[in-house]
Amino acid sequence: LAHAQRAMRVRLRSACCLIVLAAKARPTAALRHFRCVPYGERAPAGGATITCDGRVPGATLELTHWTDNETPDDLYADTSTECALRLARIRRVGGTAYADHDDALVINNHFDTDGVLSAYACLHPEAALRHASLLADGAAAGDFGEWSSDAGVRLDAAIEAIGGAHGGDPAAYDAALAALPALLASLEADSADAADEEAPWGDGWGAALAGWQALASGDASLSRAGAIAVLREPSPKEEAESSEPLPGAGKRSPGECPRLPAVALHRGLTQLLGAPFGIRRVLRATDGGARGWRYEYETPGHGWVKRLVTREPVAAPEGGALAESLTALGGVGTWRKGGGGGLISLCASDGWVDAPPDAVCEALLACDEAAQEYVVRPGSCPAQCGAVESWVES
Repeated sequence: LAHAQRAMRVRLRSACCLIVLAAKARPTAALRHFRCVPYGERAPAGGATITCDGRVPGATLELTHWTDNETPDDLYADTSTECALRLARIRRVGGTAYADHDDALVINNHFDTDGVLSAYACLHPEAALRHASLLADGAAAGDFGEWSSDAGVRLDAAIEAIGGAHGGDPAAYDAALAALPALLASLEADSADAADEEAPWGDGWGAALAGWQALASGDASLSRAGAIAVLREPSPKEEAESSEPLPGAGKRSPGECPRLPAVALHRGLTQLLGAPFGIRRVLRATDGGARGWRYEYETPGHGWVKRLVTREPVAAPEGGALAESLTALGGVGTWRKGGGGGLISLCASDGWVDAPPDAVCEALLACDEAAQEYVVRPGSCPAQCGAVESWVES
């Protein structure tokens, strides 16, 4: 009888411990909801709010890598998705840290891959942790143009396609968040190869592969001058004379140069130049034959983020001042601020110029001090550098 009573007490204590642990590590999926707020508006008042990726004034917790963010240090990472995954890991352990946000309203003010994936990680933390590596790769593909894995590039392409198919950010978020469970399961199972053209990532994935094939075949090429990677892109003339579309060309305005997809460029920097982590600038050069050359000068894909954990911050000059210096230097044509790379663009030639890439690199090295020395600092190479071996050769 005494033995039976002791056994009963042990079972009761075990059951109580399990109840306490379950309460501490309670799932937050059913407690949080998502709302897409118009850009520029404040977060809804009256309760805890988590802003994912975009900065929304008035939010009680930021999970964003945007400039001037206030994301707590213990949650901060290079992408907003990784910030959200850090929150999920902390809340899985339990305790009181961020417990006041277990039932927070999750918000964002724009649609893109990092925004969708960070929102998903807040809404479904346990499911997100099961797919943590894939989510991080997808966010890096979307925000930094990094080819960390084939599945990550596909994930970004699928989310962008969903966004393009729906009018307005709220509808796009509803569709993307609803599609993610099946999409993640399919990508993790690697069951997509046989039907890539019909898959939701078909167009974007096809463009990424075409861009990589252009580099691998020599239709486009990469070289290095100091810390500048020089990308020679297929020319518009080649596109016009070919019966096939230009491999990997992004959509551009009439008269502009085609752009190799950023993920293809990143894969080329890693596999063709050996290591992209000392590269601080990219010079995109298009040969127009008798017309001369057109150029765009930009930072690597992560260059717009000022606060970084695993990647090395990229100091960059103001694009307008650099364009003025190049123009004043002479011999390389007229330059202007901006380019086709969005946040990473510094400056571009104003039309076609006669100067070949080596002359332009010489001018850039004279005007842009940070581009002069190719240095990889110890510890600046993120984990992705080990992912090259696992890439599928295409």
